[in-house]
Amino acid sequence: MKLKFLLFLLVPVMTFASEAAAEGGSDFWWRLLNFTIFAIIIYRLVGDKIAAFFKGRSQKIASDFSSIEEKLKEAKLKKQEAKAKLEESSHKADELLKLAKDEAQLISKKIEEDAKLEKETLQKSLEERVEVETKKMKEEVVKNVLDELFDSKDVQISNEELLKIIKKKVA
Repeated sequence: MKLKFLLFLLVPVMTFASEAAAEGGSDFWWRLLNFTIFAIIIYRLVGDKIAAFFKGRSQKIASDFSSIEEKLKEAKLKKQEAKAKLEESSHKADELLKLAKDEAQLISKKIEEDAKLEKETLQKSLEERVEVETKKMKEEVVKNVLDELFDSKDVQISNEELLKIIKKKVA
């Protein structure tokens, strides 16, 4: 219905616009009036839809913008958390490195002390063995000397002389 009414109004306007041009005059004002009526008609017909479209578009852009801002805030927060974790990891690594160095020094000292103790033990064992072997050799030498003296009939030695000889061999 509205469309028919608008078409009905347009026909006289067009005739006035074309009439001025035919007379040799300027039809600028009629064309301007025709364009204004046409713009008003278009606005009445699709103005609400265009306004709704642009309103929806601006709301969508605003919601997208707020969504992007929210994501940006989350990203900044995650970045700060990652930096904090990095610092914490760095401190832990430094502590572990220090602890490892201290432990290596303790192990080194323990190994050194164990080696010293083992060396001392081996040294004492060697000294004891040398003493035992020395005693065995002395006993063997004394036995050999006594056996020679007792076996030989040429030599006649008194007990005092025998004791002196044994003392000399033992010393």
